Amino acid sequence: MALPPPYPSVQQMIAAGIDKASRATGVIEYEHHEIHAGSHYEVVDAVDLAINNVRDIQITTPNTTKWAHFVFSLHCENETEWYLYENVTINTAGTSVTPKNNNRNSTNTSGLTVATIDNTSVANANADTAVAGATEIEHGIVAAKRQSTGAAERTREIILKQNEDYTLRIIATAAGFTSYDLEWYEHTNK
Repeated sequence: MALPPPYPSVQQMIAAGIDKASRATGVIEYEHHEIHAGSHYEVVDAVDLAINNVRDIQITTPNTTKWAHFVFSLHCENETEWYLYENVTINTAGTSVTPKNNNRNSTNTSGLTVATIDNTSVANANADTAVAGATEIEHGIVAAKRQSTGAAERTREIILKQNEDYTLRIIATAAGFTSYDLEWYEHTNK
């Protein structure tokens, strides 16, 4: 009876994610895998808001079981208050934004509809994107000392509910630039 070879075959190494040359295992985070699969998207932008102005980022999820696993970050020049609301009422659709696929070789497109709308006050924002009766998922204030910049991040993903309207509301408590990065992958629930 022959003994097995001391190393796995090339086919076994490839299947197990083992590098042929170094025999090191290669492991990537799941989000990275979704980029390679062509189902990871982002919306990145910056806005210069006057004091008390509001940018709402309206997000509508499709009525499918391909759910969005969502994270975001905000970087603010001056004091900025923000909210993430679920079950908002979109009375006035904003300017459509096309999410970018993070695998630039993929032709896949996101199932989410994303738009931005700017207003000069919270009252005007509520007329366009009503949050009365909505669920406040998160709330925060960035750069609360007014003289310093700051950032807010949701690094733990939230799975957005299917067939639902959301808004990420950014309110300039003090005038300044805010940049934001919304990222998600779309994965069919098992």
